[in-house]
Amino acid sequence: MERTLMLIAGQGHPDPLVEINLDGPIITVAFLANGEYLVSAVLEGVRVWRVEDGKQMVTMAVDGNVCSLAVSQDGKWIAAGAKTGYIFVWDAKTYENFSFSFSQELGRLENIRGIDFSPVSPRLVSAGSGSETIIWDIPTRERVQILPHGDECMQAARYSPQGDRIATGTGKSVRVWDANNDHLLVSIDAGVIPWYNDGLLWRNDHLFVVSSGKIQQINASTGSKISEWPVPNVDIDSCIALPQYGELIAYSAKHTVTFWDTATHAELSLIQLPQHIRSIALSPDYRFLAIGEPGGKITIKSLPRIPYEVPLSRLYPTFQQPDIMIDDTALDSWKRDQLANTDAFLTAAIAMADRNTSHHALASRALVRARLRRWDAAIADANESIKIQPSAICYIAKSMAHVGNGERSKGYRACDIAFGHSHSNHATFLLLIKAIIVFMAGEHEDAIFRLDDLIDMACDNSIYYVAYMHLLRGKSCVENADYKGAIQSFERARAQMRPHTSRALSVVSLISGWVFHGLDITIRHGFCEALYAARRIKEAGECLLDIVNTIDKDIYTTGRISAWFSDFLQRCLYTPESSDDTSLPPSSPPAALKRVGKIEIFTVPRLTVYWALCDHLEMANRITDAVECFNHMNSNLAKETIMRAEQANWATDFKQRCAQKLVNLGDVAADAHQFDEAITQYSASLSLNPAIPKDVFLKRSKVYMAKGSWEDATEDTNRVIVIDPLSPWGHERKHAALHGAGHYDDAIRTFETMLLKISQSPDPQIRERYHEYLHPERTKAAIRAAIDNAIRESPLVLINTDSGRLLDKSGQASSFESQPVFQELVSSMTTHIAHARIEHEVAEYYRYATFSHKWEDNELLFEKVVRIVVYDLEESLTHDKLQMFCKIVREAGYHWAWSNTCCINKADHFVLQEALVSMFKWYEGSAVTIVLLRGVRSPSKRGDLVGSIWNTRDWTFQEYHASKVVRFYTEDWKPYMNLDIHNHKESSEIILEMEEATGVSARALMALRPGLDDIRQKLHLASTRQTTRVEDAAYSLLGIFTMSLPVVYGEGDKALGRLLAQLLASSGDTSILAWTGRSGSFNSCLPAKITVFTELPTTHIPLGLEGDSITAGSRTSSFNSASIMRLYDRVHELPVPSVSGIRMKLPCLAFKLGPLSTSRNTSGHVFRAQTAVLGTVVIKTEENLSRFGSLYLVHPWIDFLLDRQAVGSAAETMPEENVNVDPLSFPGASGMISAAPQTRAPWLTSLWPPSSVSQTDKQMQAFQLVARLQQPFGALLLAAHPGNVSAYRRVAAESLIIVQVEEITPSLLNKLVDSVRTMDVL
Repeated sequence: MERTLMLIAGQGHPDPLVEINLDGPIITVAFLANGEYLVSAVLEGVRVWRVEDGKQMVTMAVDGNVCSLAVSQDGKWIAAGAKTGYIFVWDAKTYENFSFSFSQELGRLENIRGIDFSPVSPRLVSAGSGSETIIWDIPTRERVQILPHGDECMQAARYSPQGDRIATGTGKSVRVWDANNDHLLVSIDAGVIPWYNDGLLWRNDHLFVVSSGKIQQINASTGSKISEWPVPNVDIDSCIALPQYGELIAYSAKHTVTFWDTATHAELSLIQLPQHIRSIALSPDYRFLAIGEPGGKITIKSLPRIPYEVPLSRLYPTFQQPDIMIDDTALDSWKRDQLANTDAFLTAAIAMADRNTSHHALASRALVRARLRRWDAAIADANESIKIQPSAICYIAKSMAHVGNGERSKGYRACDIAFGHSHSNHATFLLLIKAIIVFMAGEHEDAIFRLDDLIDMACDNSIYYVAYMHLLRGKSCVENADYKGAIQSFERARAQMRPHTSRALSVVSLISGWVFHGLDITIRHGFCEALYAARRIKEAGECLLDIVNTIDKDIYTTGRISAWFSDFLQRCLYTPESSDDTSLPPSSPPAALKRVGKIEIFTVPRLTVYWALCDHLEMANRITDAVECFNHMNSNLAKETIMRAEQANWATDFKQRCAQKLVNLGDVAADAHQFDEAITQYSASLSLNPAIPKDVFLKRSKVYMAKGSWEDATEDTNRVIVIDPLSPWGHERKHAALHGAGHYDDAIRTFETMLLKISQSPDPQIRERYHEYLHPERTKAAIRAAIDNAIRESPLVLINTDSGRLLDKSGQASSFESQPVFQELVSSMTTHIAHARIEHEVAEYYRYATFSHKWEDNELLFEKVVRIVVYDLEESLTHDKLQMFCKIVREAGYHWAWSNTCCINKADHFVLQEALVSMFKWYEGSAVTIVLLRGVRSPSKRGDLVGSIWNTRDWTFQEYHASKVVRFYTEDWKPYMNLDIHNHKESSEIILEMEEATGVSARALMALRPGLDDIRQKLHLASTRQTTRVEDAAYSLLGIFTMSLPVVYGEGDKALGRLLAQLLASSGDTSILAWTGRSGSFNSCLPAKITVFTELPTTHIPLGLEGDSITAGSRTSSFNSASIMRLYDRVHELPVPSVSGIRMKLPCLAFKLGPLSTSRNTSGHVFRAQTAVLGTVVIKTEENLSRFGSLYLVHPWIDFLLDRQAVGSAAETMPEENVNVDPLSFPGASGMISAAPQTRAPWLTSLWPPSSVSQTDKQMQAFQLVARLQQPFGALLLAAHPGNVSAYRRVAAESLIIVQVEEITPSLLNKLVDSVRTMDVL
């Protein structure tokens, strides 16, 4: 009766089994080994779900966004790779977080996109956005190996099913590595497009790669492409999934999942979804498909099945009972070690069989699952088989699974029970299995003793079986370093070998995984290794060549035996014989190869040995060793051996093949930044005289440059130029080498030669490339333009701290071209001008330092220094000061310095004018200002700065506030108070001392900015400083007020008057007029000395009013609204103060004084007078007011009356005083508005344009003006000018004239209206 297996393939549109909705996007999904649970990764962590009902079992948080996910094949571990470069590992059963946090050292990795577990050891591989893949040991949490991948960003990393290899993938290539070392086995030109490890998978010895627009199937051993087929919509979110058996593959892209037959490339089924798909996973038994979406949804679908008819048959082992029942297809799969496929076939058979007859398949599947290291599943199958029908084979499977799971005693008991369910003829077989199980449990000595007992019991008809026992024992001895015992075992195995087949051995192979095919070669291979391990090198070599002479060449020149043959022969050549000195190091390769020529250890012709070794080394991809062997062959045998034509042709072909392979290996090493290896490969290729040596020289020169070996690179480029003198490309590479070596002048000349070669090339395509390059003259022009821009705002003359000479603008500009950086910039810019870099380098070079100090007697002036070197000056106080300043600046890395003593040509009036106006800007633009505190010596202490002479000078005021970075030094040139911060202005000690020295809060000092804001504050600070010349009181403030004035030394206090007049006209800030003292000669309203501003103007200008005061005062009188509005309009229409020549236009309220009465006191005259508005006033002054015709007290504080803010005040908007005016208290008021506007904008001629203010607001402001008029204020005293009847002059008073408008009556209100005017003051 024929029976069929059911192979599984997706078909149709299966309904969802479970749907799970999450908040965040799904990164990837994976099934645990048992298929009962699904693991999902989202940004913030990992979650585990039960497939049956979608129940969430656990959430495992991750520090950093998750990029990748992995589950181990044995179901023990779960791992997640994070964006931060960390890896997290959990126990898949207990969900215990081991928090290994494998931080990728030295910042090598971020965005761990590839992560996978080894199927045979507790190791894990990780790959991220860096250029390296790292293998980790989970128990020790240590890095085991690093697999370099050049500069390419890693996309994937996967262990092979056997765990012996690792495949890594980037967007450009796939590489296969030996998992036990960092040896690169194969490099494949196939880029991996998807991220998150979803585009690269293993099946047996094949790789499946999702590349651009296609899936490729590649032989992982050779790198050759087996097949490929196109697939749509490949992007970074595409994904492939493979079942553990069969010939199917699932592929997802965009909104679809398709199933393909990997053999025929036929599309078997398609699942269409409305949402975008991020990841897919297939359960191990292929029953379920999981789909993860970026929107946060997970769908688990049941997959239907497609039947394929496969006839079933039985395999009868040496047992009389059919304990193993399996069809031919499954048996063939098992023999080929395709265990996952075998598991699938047996699963299908179990599903078809009746329960009472399924115990054979269950027992077989238990054996297969034990081989797959799925211990729990194997034990479950064995127990189920025992329930149905106990047999020896199911107990053997159970024994192996328990031992593999670490349960040794349970395993031994199960194996012992097997004897009770077997025929007596099978005792020897079961003892062998028991020995194998004991050996698997790690008890090697016990296993060896058991084998000894079995060997003594063996009969003549089982000699092959005995040879196998010796083989096992020999391997055990090698593992236990018992080389003498191993050699004896392998010798006995060789002596007892006979051609033989045995079903029992086939069953042992299926159960244990031991390979019995080619046992003769296996034994001899073990014998060779045992002899080598015992340092019996001569015998090992003879044994190896005996294999070559007695077996078919195809056996040792193909497959893995070829790789072993080449490696072992090389080891024999490199290792000395055993001697008394067991620490004797291996011979060097040249010495070892010379031994081949002496033929001390071989009995075959030397040329044959060399030929075989060269071929094997080449086949093993050890090309460098193959070339070295070839070169030694030529040197040792050239004189005594005449090659036949076949051998000569082989030699020629070998050289050309190896030359190209060496270049390819050099390219791989260069891409991986293994520069020494690349140089070795290229050099070896050149030793073989390749067909096109120019290209190899160019490649090697590039690697030399990457390594920094510029001279070697230059030599290679010279060789290229000699080989092809007409080509420009040798010159191009030579330019790069010379540039890297720092020979910039030579590099520029070489580059110009390259351009000439391009322009004169007979090849039109080369000539067309001329425009791709940049001529050095264009770069020089760009640099010069950047220099002009950089020094445009710098001082006219600077000291070059390198040469010690004063240089003007032209000298400054030309000095840069003598610097190496100039030539480096010109040489480096070959295709485009890097303006940003030019500007940066130029700006760095032209940073300068300024000097702030107290002038001494006999300071060095411009005319004394302009033609000498500063460092050559004779020793003196002022000379030493300038020299030390320049040296400190030079040591700080600045090429330029500026001192106000010698860097200004004061003999040139225009230069002096520009310097005084620009000085603030020059200090502001400096990199650092060096302050010398004359009179302060080290060790300095807090308070020395406050009392220093420097802190009393007027010029140092602007120098300090203009400079962004300041460093204070004592007069013996030690840092003040040993401050070690770069900018002393940021030191809390300096801030407190400057606050103490100025009497102004640190916050206010730090807020000072150049311009017309805080005018009175700046005048106050300047008033405490001293100047040597009267005019400097004004000129030293030009920069801080951003003003420009003609410089006229000798004009005396007129300089201050001109400055203050321009400030008043520019800002409208009448606080400049709030002073007492002597009038200056420029205008009587302006003082003669800046010291009058020592006091702030709070006593002149009325203080702000409380709302209750205004309200209370306004309720006591009755007013005519029209009169109030008329007064308001008159005041509002007043212009801002202005100055024309020496004439000042002063808007004010002027109150004429009545007849004077006078008296005297010790300090001067005291005058009393009556006014119609202010009542009786008292004036103290040295002037005799009786000689003046008309006298006026004026109220110039119009800003206060209108509650507005001058142009130059500190803020552009200011909250209104808390003024609440009750409009109902004023006759005619509407009563609609109860509060004034809360902000005021800057003004020029009036507060608001009439059209912008409502009548109600205007009326409110008028009432507020009346209230402010009743506040005490400091009045200015004006008298008619004796020489100009239309003008007035201010009469200086020795104290404030504080007056107050009496209670405002309707008649007084009219007088106030008449008092509003603009007066001319001289």
